[in-house]
Amino acid sequence: MKPSSLLIGLMTAVVLICPAISRGETAQQAFERGDQLVAQSDFREALQAHAAAVRADRSNQEYIQRFMLVRQIILLRANLDQERDFQRWYRTAKSLRSFYVSEGIYSEALLVDKRLHAKMNSASSAAQLAETQLAMGKNADAAQVLEALGPSKGTANTQALLCIALAKQGQTSEAREIAAGIAPSDSADTGTLYSLARMHAVVGNHDQALSTLTRCFEGVPPSRLDDFRSHASESPEFAALASTDGFAEALETKSKVVESQCSAGSSCSGCPMRGQCPSSGDGR
Repeated sequence: MKPSSLLIGLMTAVVLICPAISRGETAQQAFERGDQLVAQSDFREALQAHAAAVRADRSNQEYIQRFMLVRQIILLRANLDQERDFQRWYRTAKSLRSFYVSEGIYSEALLVDKRLHAKMNSASSAAQLAETQLAMGKNADAAQVLEALGPSKGTANTQALLCIALAKQGQTSEAREIAAGIAPSDSADTGTLYSLARMHAVVGNHDQALSTLTRCFEGVPPSRLDDFRSHASESPEFAALASTDGFAEALETKSKVVESQCSAGSSCSGCPMRGQCPSSGDGR
């Protein structure tokens, strides 16, 4: 939106004419301070720190990209409160949420997830909100959100997450009862399979957890597989399995997905991979 763009432009101009390093910092120290401020949700101060890092070392692409990313996040945050068109608002919210989760800033992700669920009140928005609550240890809140869906809106994914939330509160028998009633379909997506693997792990169904995790990894695109592996390695749900040979073997699972180098543009006409990509089809 234009007011926000103008605000960011003016703020950036001010940043760039400030003294390069006012704290006796090196470029690396300014960069690290910026990331610490990002983790604290102090994005404007983070932008200042990253700008200082760029000014001190203009050849460092990592510094430049980080500065541009933080600047974009500030713009998106401003736009989220001003946007009236739902589809644009939704895309902005999803972009912000993705950034927050990737940075581990769950308090900010929680605010976005609550707003998304208030607007959508769907199984997917409930699952997303519950995932953030589980990551923050808000297990009772996650269970409440998922139980509020009711039988008509519940999915295998939301039921699996409910099972995890209950198990984490010590409600083991209830969790096992839910787990016993869920069977993934042949068409289950990787997100659902991953939730089911975590569910089986927390209720002690270790063989099922490992087989489901393997099936999940087989369906994850190669470009995302390392993220899934990293999450599984750090997930508290898999703690009892982490030191086993079976878990190590599951982590080595290769993707069976053939991933194109598609640029994800609106059409194939201007894509550098046109004619070489399986997605190009008739070249539209």
